[in-house]
Amino acid sequence: MHETSLMENILATATSTLAPYNVKRVNEISVIYGPLANIIPSALEFAFEALTEKTIFAKARFVMRHVPIEAECLDCNKSYEAEQVPFKCPYCGSNRFNITGGTDVYLESIDFDDDDEI
Repeated sequence: MHETSLMENILATATSTLAPYNVKRVNEISVIYGPLANIIPSALEFAFEALTEKTIFAKARFVMRHVPIEAECLDCNKSYEAEQVPFKCPYCGSNRFNITGGTDVYLESIDFDDDDEI
């Protein structure tokens, strides 16, 4: 299950991002993923719960936001959201395309409280 190693990397990125701050509590961590990212969302959520026990992320809400597949037509050069296979340009009908989005998983945001807040 590669979701565990993926979550380890997400948490390492979050931890290094938070390093300059005096973090008291992490309230929420938000991740974006696309349908071509080859993940199982419930497995990623499980990995978050398992890996955050006894860390600053332990009580944080884990939010996953799904983004669509994006493509660019190789014939008319227009961008579009690809909804079903086979992908077909809604502007010219071409089935020639480059995938430009919907393939990644990445950390979108971290909401936290620090000791400097009044």
